[in-house]
Amino acid sequence: MVDLIKTCRNVFLVGIICSMALFGCSKISETSEDKTINAAQSNTLDKVKNGQLEGVSIGIGATKKEVINKLGKPIEGRNSEYGFSAYYDGFNFQFEDYANSIDEVNDNSKVVMMNAEPKTVGLTGTPEEIKKILGEPSREFMDDAGGDAFILEYENNGNLLILKFDTKDSPVKNITLRIK
Repeated sequence: MVDLIKTCRNVFLVGIICSMALFGCSKISETSEDKTINAAQSNTLDKVKNGQLEGVSIGIGATKKEVINKLGKPIEGRNSEYGFSAYYDGFNFQFEDYANSIDEVNDNSKVVMMNAEPKTVGLTGTPEEIKKILGEPSREFMDDAGGDAFILEYENNGNLLILKFDTKDSPVKNITLRIK
């Protein structure tokens, strides 16, 4: 009888230890996942704070000379709403000057805005998925002026990150970073 009690006690203790190990591991896994999300949020928003986007090696405020020295001449260029746009694979920069070609843009003209493809930046989800990564936006709205696009905006240190979606349920269509 004493052996039966010891055996039951040992089985019970082994069960408790296994349960603690199992629940402890799943809690560690959740914590690691949370840290990853928080690190991704922090990294993305830190880059925005500094006028940069993930996957783009030049930021807001860089001069035309710095852009050309680092990336070479653009694939294409033309005037747009904010100034001359220089197009590279996966992103483009808009300089503060207007010109007929990149050669005519002043060497000291600064990047005031950039657009990037979602896969270049690594933000490809729906609005709800993006909010899980970046947190609540400064503003979200339906833009009925240029169609019915849904927009999330994140403001950080005078810079504005704009994520544009076709609908509230579609993946990111375009990402813009500009000076507010």
